[in-house]
Amino acid sequence: MERDAALADFESARNEWESAFAQVPDGALAYLKAGDDYALGGLQVHVNWVLTHYRRVLDGMISGGFKQLSPQDAPGEGETASQKAKEGLTPGDRAKAIHDMGRMHAAVTGAVTKISAADWSRKADVVYGEGQDPYPTSPEDIVEWLRDHYREHVTQSADLVDAWEAQG
Repeated sequence: MERDAALADFESARNEWESAFAQVPDGALAYLKAGDDYALGGLQVHVNWVLTHYRRVLDGMISGGFKQLSPQDAPGEGETASQKAKEGLTPGDRAKAIHDMGRMHAAVTGAVTKISAADWSRKADVVYGEGQDPYPTSPEDIVEWLRDHYREHVTQSADLVDAWEAQG
């Protein structure tokens, strides 16, 4: 997809997620459905972690000249983020989490708009975790993945609100 169109759709997906998350009642933010990895409010924590992670990858690709990239996250950082996502949010944390998402989303968009059109689809071999094989990744891929990630949680959050309401 052409970069400007992809970034416009990325923005739309963020707006869709933000609107969906606004429908989550404060009382449901800590709701964790049996068997799930994230509490309802933890979906926002997770979204923010994924934005942070991929922003690091994007920055590393760009600053490294699209050469092979080693893992960008500190050891155990992903696990810590997952634990926080399992706990959810308090109503007082909601506004900051949304603000943080907007800041990170803008940072990804800003980084992508500064690269040349030729680098939009340029791949770098990215090692996402210690001991893993490199995975060819472009800025275009990252924007697409993040866009799809927002939308994945739009439906999931509505389903979880229904489950929370059903439990009484």
